[in-house]
Amino acid sequence: MESTSSGPIRGRGKNKRVWTPKEDAKLIESLVELCVSGKMKCDNGFRPGTFAQVERLLEDKLPGCGLKASPHIESRVKTLKRQYNAITDMLSHGSGFSWDEKNKMIHCHIDVYERWVKDHRDAHGLRLKPFPHYEDLKQILGKDRVCKKEIVSPAGVMKELHQEEVANNDVGLDIVEADVSVAQPSTSASSSKEGSAQSCRKRSREYADLAEVMVRTCNALERLISCIARQEEKEQRVDKVVGELVKLPGLSKLDILKLSEVIISDPVKVTLFFSLDEDLKKEWMRQLLRTT
Repeated sequence: MESTSSGPIRGRGKNKRVWTPKEDAKLIESLVELCVSGKMKCDNGFRPGTFAQVERLLEDKLPGCGLKASPHIESRVKTLKRQYNAITDMLSHGSGFSWDEKNKMIHCHIDVYERWVKDHRDAHGLRLKPFPHYEDLKQILGKDRVCKKEIVSPAGVMKELHQEEVANNDVGLDIVEADVSVAQPSTSASSSKEGSAQSCRKRSREYADLAEVMVRTCNALERLISCIARQEEKEQRVDKVVGELVKLPGLSKLDILKLSEVIISDPVKVTLFFSLDEDLKKEWMRQLLRTT
């Protein structure tokens, strides 16, 4: 990530901190736990109080680390999000970029990379640099890139077109009024101005009606995307729980099926499940099997 040393850095700002790989790993682990619980994300990103929850989790995982929600965690998540988005943009571009799964880094020819960085400053320094948490960040941040597509932009475009039309007609009316006042009687100027004003009002109503239709359509699309995102998040949560249960020794396929149904049905159980070490998980699973 940024460095392997820890502690405050002086000279560039009192809140500047360099995170260790272990701190990064525990930060990502905490974010994944909250993401799996379903209590971290909302349509516009992180729920209020998310970083405070992460702060408490990090204090448990790294006693005495001193990492605070603000500015440490908030700043680090912002940096990781910027790097994740830069890598995702490069991979989405397709031409000349690839992901090295073994070494967890972006691959591309130096010439391709240098041309890209000229227009994408956030990609600076990411070529051949290990980014081990990319897949976890995809689970944590991936929905943001879907939900933040500007699905209401058509209405915004209509509004801008309408404003531009009104502005142009206002200028046109002034010109017509000035020209006609010199060349024709005032009655002609008044008639011309009234006709142009009526035309402008008609176009304004048409723009308003079309904008309303576009807004309703965009709102429906937003609800659909949100629904899909929640379903995908639920499926990821199921896959992750099942994946962890498979790792526990002594569980049959039927046991895994029963346990996954019990755990997934309760977000509190999901959070607890991922916070326990292997021994405690095994003991808890035995208790759950005896009661199901």
